[in-house]
Amino acid sequence: MRIPTLPSFVSTPILVLLGITAFTAGRRTAVFDEITVQRINVVDSAGNERVILASGFGERRPNLGGLLFINQDGIEAGGLVYTGTRDSTGAIRAGAILTFDQYKNDQTMAIQYSHDGDRKWQGLTFQDRPDTLTDLVKEAYRAIESAPNGIARDSLRQVYLPRIQPRDLVARRLFVGRDRAASSVVTLSDPDGKPRLTLSVDSLGQARIAFLDASGAVTRTITP
Repeated sequence: MRIPTLPSFVSTPILVLLGITAFTAGRRTAVFDEITVQRINVVDSAGNERVILASGFGERRPNLGGLLFINQDGIEAGGLVYTGTRDSTGAIRAGAILTFDQYKNDQTMAIQYSHDGDRKWQGLTFQDRPDTLTDLVKEAYRAIESAPNGIARDSLRQVYLPRIQPRDLVARRLFVGRDRAASSVVTLSDPDGKPRLTLSVDSLGQARIAFLDASGAVTRTITP
């Protein structure tokens, strides 16, 4: 007896459905030569997001591609993101950063590259962040996070930052890298993030060690 043939517009979806059902019901490992996506969410056995691989991260970071790491409590714990473009004038706007965040706070360690026109720097940074946030810092975070756009967030930062003590928010304690003046530098700072000791070799190859006071004035210099 001849078996009737289903029309293609009916048979194709059925075959796809059968293939998906067989995949989900049995073997849970797939091998692809190539896959094109805008975002991949890596989850743990409970279905919680642990790593996000994406070409952009929402309205606040649409041009940053890369990875975001998320801890067991669902809190962002760091990431590796990058961007880069050349505008109509030929100026480069590029950057990349690998960060390690303090629990329920922002980055405490970062390897970063920044390129803005003819201004370029790269290096390794260590930062202190408080274990508990003051009420003023919490208020600032809430206000900035809920701002509708970048202009509004920048305005709020100008309002709040002068009122916040550096050690209540973030203080850079160590920088090792190349600064915007093309010098190789090691900078050690106090708990308020103020540089107190620098070792540097400038763009002409001149080396020096400088001691600074809390106001940033150089109190002693050692040169060859």
